[in-house]
Amino acid sequence: MPEISNSESLYREIVTSMQEGVMVISMNGRITLLNPAAEKILGLTQEDVGSAYGSIFMTREGTDDFNEVIFDTIQEKGRVSNMPVDYQFGGQTKNLSMTTSYIRSNGVKSVVVVMSDMTELVELRDARTALDKITKLNAEYEKAKNEAVMANEAKSLFLSNMSHEIRTPINAVLGMNEMILRESSDEQVLTYAANIRSSGKTLLFLINDILDMSKIESGKMEIIRVEYEPAVLIMDLWNVIFLRAQEKDLSVRFSLDETLPRKLYGDDVRIKQIVTNLLTNAVKYTPQGGIEMHVAYVRHGEDQISLVISVQDTGMGIRKEDMGKLFESFQRLDEEKNRHIEGTGLGMNITMSLLGLMDGDMKVESEYGVGSTFTVTIPQRIVCDEPTGSFESVKRRQEKSAADRQKSFAAPGASVLVVDDNAMNLTVFQSLLKRTRIHIVTADSGRQCLELVQREHFHIIFMDHMMPEMDGIETLREMRKLKNYPNENTPVIVLTANALAGAREGYLREGFADFLTKPIDGDLLEQTIAGFLPRDLILQQDEAAPEGGREKEASGEKIDADGLMQYGISVENGLKLAKGDRKTYGDLVDMFLREYEKKAALEQFIADGNMKDYAIWVHGLKGNARTLGADRLADIAYEHEKKSKAGDAAYVEAHWDELTAVWEQTQEGFRVFRGEDSGRYAAVTDADGGILSLTQDDLERVAALLDDFETESAIEQLKEWIGCPLEKRMYETVKSALIALEDDYDEDRATALLRGNGGD
Repeated sequence: MPEISNSESLYREIVTSMQEGVMVISMNGRITLLNPAAEKILGLTQEDVGSAYGSIFMTREGTDDFNEVIFDTIQEKGRVSNMPVDYQFGGQTKNLSMTTSYIRSNGVKSVVVVMSDMTELVELRDARTALDKITKLNAEYEKAKNEAVMANEAKSLFLSNMSHEIRTPINAVLGMNEMILRESSDEQVLTYAANIRSSGKTLLFLINDILDMSKIESGKMEIIRVEYEPAVLIMDLWNVIFLRAQEKDLSVRFSLDETLPRKLYGDDVRIKQIVTNLLTNAVKYTPQGGIEMHVAYVRHGEDQISLVISVQDTGMGIRKEDMGKLFESFQRLDEEKNRHIEGTGLGMNITMSLLGLMDGDMKVESEYGVGSTFTVTIPQRIVCDEPTGSFESVKRRQEKSAADRQKSFAAPGASVLVVDDNAMNLTVFQSLLKRTRIHIVTADSGRQCLELVQREHFHIIFMDHMMPEMDGIETLREMRKLKNYPNENTPVIVLTANALAGAREGYLREGFADFLTKPIDGDLLEQTIAGFLPRDLILQQDEAAPEGGREKEASGEKIDADGLMQYGISVENGLKLAKGDRKTYGDLVDMFLREYEKKAALEQFIADGNMKDYAIWVHGLKGNARTLGADRLADIAYEHEKKSKAGDAAYVEAHWDELTAVWEQTQEGFRVFRGEDSGRYAAVTDADGGILSLTQDDLERVAALLDDFETESAIEQLKEWIGCPLEKRMYETVKSALIALEDDYDEDRATALLRGNGGD
């Protein structure tokens, strides 16, 4: 060990100036030196130390590790070098690095302790470690978030597609079922049809719940505030719930604060959705007794109120332990007892989300086995402070209005334009309005619509949203750009099979007068038309009685169904939708055969890589094929639709030949069917000679009409001819000329066809 022989003053000066803490301890534990750095680290001064080492550190908490190093060195158990030690001082733990050694001074052995305060470095190291960990976690979070966003977008796309896929067939099912309810006189059949309608509407409620939840989760649910009358809202709620309650022999009582302002400003659609959910739940979970709804309000200042709506039932009630589950998604309370009750379990979750969007809230009071009361409070603005009146007076006004509408339904002098690229939808629409005797004009594209609205006045225009080339919104925008045309003030009502709840407001902002979802409800369609038609066009009930009895049954001629199966066509399936009426089915077949001319457009979409428009057109092909029973073609078209929606142009191009081959085979099968049909579609070759004989002079007269720009007269004449049995070559000429005029607006080609010049 080194001997210290230099002067004491030099030694102390060196030690005093060191940045590290230095402490010298005699072998008996007495601290003989403590430099300034050590004093700062240990929180002591030389005066504090005194003569006993143990009295300073042994009694302090948080110095155990420190003491152990010192005593081990004094007892010569071993020295340490850069050993990390925790030392607690003033409620703060310091991270020290300690080195111990021995010295001799004047023959006396002592322990030298050199210490450095590493607290900041340790904290920096820990912070860096934490930062690295946070960075890693952030990267994992971003990855998980992106995956969740992609999954949510995929879910939303799936739900949107599912909406369209489910609503389209339901449109046909419920539309034709509505005609059964209106036209059948068989009580058993009517019972079956009523059950179909009930189940179909239940299915739609389930779909809407799922779509609403998806929209809320994606943040796309909008609150659209408008002026509305609470009286109308309340009566809508009454109409929704009264029959449901009656079916379960439940009493229903509505009451209303008579001073409730007559007109408010808020989202009446969402309020109706919220309260409808409360009312339907009350009916579902109430086996006996009844339900009550009371509407009141609390005024806040001159023009602000809180609308307060409470729904009380005598149902099963809710256990206290189940209250927390009430607003969770896909939760059904008391599942075993309520397993027979239909629903998604999303209703209350959607209700709370909508209330949150409107700054409203809900209070629930329930006693298990006795009943429940749900009370919603929603801020609204007063538009008109005139009192609404009692519920009884509101109900009387509504019933009188409904009676007036029932008396004045038929309107044979009215003209309506329906725009839809799907021929089946057009046929269903026409069937639903059959008893109204309204003149219905159809268009299968936005372009044709624009042509028609400039030539003819319509009282109402119904516009499908999803159409190729120009969809319903784009068509409406183009219409509004026209000047001085007959339909400047004609209301346009949008139809859609892809509608999510809440879409109504978006369509209204686009300029549509109203909104109808597919499948179209026949009664709602009639009410909508009655609400928009001029009053002088509507006949009273006794005037509106239909002319003649029910239409004659379709021909019972036998069809070679087995022969058509080789073309992938099930005529039996197709005729079901046409209610067994071969003429209606034949009309649809004729439309389908004309659709083949769109093959060139599909090929161009493939060449351009335009999968968006391709998907729309092939979707229509699939739907039309399925409607007519051409299931083989429908299945292949469905695969193309799925792939094109996913942007898989390679699949579409690789399988295009397969699709066209089956399409052509189906066309051939329907041409065979048309040849069998002894009416409109082919020549009659029996001995009676039922063929309409046309000459080239007849065709020339129609061509001359086109020369004089009398296109409508020419089309009327051609339609009259094609409705009669014709010789096959003449039939093809007349049909081709009609297609050129009605689909392509190509008068030059039609003229050339009629004059035998080919038209190419």
